[in-house]
Amino acid sequence: PKEIARERLSQQADIALASFKAGVCVSANLSIGQFDSHANNDADQMRLIPELLAGIQYVARRSEELKIRDRLVLIVQSEMGRTPNYNNGNGKDHWSIGSIMFLGRGIKGNRVIGATDEKQFHVPLDPQTLATNPKGIRVRPEHVHSALRDLAGISEHAFSRRFPLGVADNERLRGLWG
Repeated sequence: PKEIARERLSQQADIALASFKAGVCVSANLSIGQFDSHANNDADQMRLIPELLAGIQYVARRSEELKIRDRLVLIVQSEMGRTPNYNNGNGKDHWSIGSIMFLGRGIKGNRVIGATDEKQFHVPLDPQTLATNPKGIRVRPEHVHSALRDLAGISEHAFSRRFPLGVADNERLRGLWG
């Protein structure tokens, strides 16, 4: 870019987007960190969320300017969730339940898939209908990666076969993208 972005996420995005545009990169992890708020959760999160949202907006705008937005899938997630309750330091500790947001071509928006109960425990999901079902599955990373391979049209590629994800056909997330 002609000007260097000031924000951390935008600076990383510029490098990743230039690499995508040049065809030398197919994925990138961008991070601002510091969301691991074991103390003072609300103040820390409220300080970081605007920066995160500005970074997402920057990626969308800049990828449009570079004419590559229709080739990108933007995945926003954390490596873990946060406990439903506060600890003694007004923080939240690690939790195995989290959320993911997907943006990109071929992904139907304005939907929530999956649920938690009143104690923020996972409610099983029927992989065929994507509705909650007590006899369903616990969605794991390999389910999401398998669906992403489907979206990218590489499920049957030699590299995909070389690195199988081990998702049984009856556990494949049907219609995840809309």
